[in-house]
Amino acid sequence: MKIRLLSAMFMLCSAVCAQSFTVSSSVEPAQIKIGEQALLKLVVATPQDVMVESPILSDTITAGVEIVQAKADTISLGNNRIQINQEYYITAFDSGFYFIPSYAYSAQGETLHTAPLGLTVSTVAVNAQTDDIKAIKDIMSAPFSWKEFGVWVGYALLALAVVAIVILLLLKFVFKKNVPLIAPQPEPVIPPHIVALNRLEVIKEEKAWQLGNMKAFYTDVTDVLRVYLEGQFAINAMELTSDEILALVKKVPQMDPVRAQLKQLLQMADLVKFAKMIPLENENEANLLIAFEVVEKTKPQEVSEVETQKSEVD
Repeated sequence: MKIRLLSAMFMLCSAVCAQSFTVSSSVEPAQIKIGEQALLKLVVATPQDVMVESPILSDTITAGVEIVQAKADTISLGNNRIQINQEYYITAFDSGFYFIPSYAYSAQGETLHTAPLGLTVSTVAVNAQTDDIKAIKDIMSAPFSWKEFGVWVGYALLALAVVAIVILLLLKFVFKKNVPLIAPQPEPVIPPHIVALNRLEVIKEEKAWQLGNMKAFYTDVTDVLRVYLEGQFAINAMELTSDEILALVKKVPQMDPVRAQLKQLLQMADLVKFAKMIPLENENEANLLIAFEVVEKTKPQEVSEVETQKSEVD
């Protein structure tokens, strides 16, 4: 009796989870010719207030299958539910059968996988006797242009003249008169967290997401955090992908309290910039607050203590 009761409770829980969070995938058509395009569609249905971790596809689906165009949109299903559509136009330039793997989506501790798919690519039939096939032409050599040659000679002479003038000025006014070269006074160094917080305040005032500039908004926010990580923790984040940044952040103990929030923000930014996803209004504001929190909770401890004491005195 207890086993039957537990089984019924498990089936009820599974049904509720399936209704609240579902994923599906399709590819149409499933058979194309070389160079033609098929539509790979990934669909997620979820409650509006649930954050879903989605896969980020690069330029290729699998070896031999390339992404030509990607787009994403979000629609309302009613009853406080939304549907996220990710569409990828794909193609292949070699015949054969290609396996499209399943993709994992995670939300509230639950992970669902889309069904694996297949794409068949066939060759174009060619009849050498009836089709008009022309031989490949030989490589053509570009004709020599005296006009273009004269332009480059002019640039070279101008550069030599500038160098000569600079050398003459140095010999006459610096070395012969022994005029010391006065080094410019170094500009005061602004701490990375001050620069980041000031820039985030500007982004907050601009409210680019309300004007529809989603890509510009998320690019500005993530660039601020990349510059901050480089200045504060010597992580060359401007040259790294989101996954590479998260891998290096694991080695920085100061980032432990905000590592999960940073991952959420970077993944959402990648979806907006590369999959053209349109987040909800409250998601944009929440991600901006995450950026503030990342800086506030990881700035130097002594700075935090001084600012806290100052605020208590005020």
